[in-house]
Amino acid sequence: MLPQPSTCQYALTWINPIKIMRSAPKPNRSQHRPILNLHAWLIIMMLWWVFLLFPSAAFADEALNYFNQAHQYIQQGQHEQAVATLEKAIAAYPRFAEAHHLLGLIYFTGLQQPEQAVAAFKQAVSYYPNFARAHMDMGTVLHHQQQVADAEAAYQKAVALYPRFLEAQLALAALYDQTAQPKKAITAYNSALSLKPDQPDILYKLAYWHHQAGEDEQAHTMLERLHTTDQNHLDGWLLKGELFEKANKPDEAVQAYEQALSIKGDLLGPHQALGFLYQDQGKSEQAAEHFSAITKLDPENPEAHLNFGVILAGLKRLDEAEQEYLTAISLEPNLTEGYYNLGVFYEFHRKDTDKALQQYREYLKLGGTDERITQLVKKVQP
Repeated sequence: MLPQPSTCQYALTWINPIKIMRSAPKPNRSQHRPILNLHAWLIIMMLWWVFLLFPSAAFADEALNYFNQAHQYIQQGQHEQAVATLEKAIAAYPRFAEAHHLLGLIYFTGLQQPEQAVAAFKQAVSYYPNFARAHMDMGTVLHHQQQVADAEAAYQKAVALYPRFLEAQLALAALYDQTAQPKKAITAYNSALSLKPDQPDILYKLAYWHHQAGEDEQAHTMLERLHTTDQNHLDGWLLKGELFEKANKPDEAVQAYEQALSIKGDLLGPHQALGFLYQDQGKSEQAAEHFSAITKLDPENPEAHLNFGVILAGLKRLDEAEQEYLTAISLEPNLTEGYYNLGVFYEFHRKDTDKALQQYREYLKLGGTDERITQLVKKVQP
């Protein structure tokens, strides 16, 4: 019979809050630090533990009573008292692996003492080498301490002891997320997927890492499975749009990004992507809608106003275009492209040479190198 992950009432729980942005899809390590919670629930210890672990009924009763008292202290948030009580349990029976494990959990989650936590977990697995949960929790603390190699070894030990230990599989995969190891991440997430088929976030991670590994066909396959399971998986649609853009399939990319915006309409990334995609397709009205949305969502962004101005000028909405150009320059006085575009606007749309030259001179002062502009300004120099 395979050893179970734990008979302990408490566990460190891995919470993966990753959300991967389309503009920077790499896992950001500052966003992937482990977040650990102590989940307390009281379960009556099975009697076979007494006979298996304790040499006599007297020691069993004494140690078990202390162990249960420690649970009560934890529920009350009295971590120091819980530690003291567990030390009494261990004194009554030093090989009480569950007590060492619970002590490690309290040291880390309750008292924020990771070194003592690791020492306690090591004691637990020294007395019960097949204690998969203790190996995994030790890996979680080591991961939090950025001891990546040791954390990986601890997670792998937990998985080797109990291959169906989904939490350990996901913790190992998350470590590979943090260390940006696509091949290892794919292997780990595939193992997790075998335990929980068609789980959306696992499918998304597999799609993401296949993409990072240059395996876009496999990424598409995972995204198809993902959206069959969860039609509204936002990050999946964003990644799909990116993959279609990369493959030069603009119509499919547009559909993916529009689907993403139907789920969450205030995302800058897909609005920007759609603005440029529609512009490239000559669909200026649709492009204008998305660039307009960007200026509303991010009104202090000079490039957003500049891009919107370009589209508006092309649509002959000249007053609006001029205002967007001026707004861009007011937000960023050193925006070289702003002076260039405004100069072109005055030269070709307003037919105002003086205003055009004024903007072109500012463009050249800021380091602009367009040869036509350089020659034009030279010709009218006094």
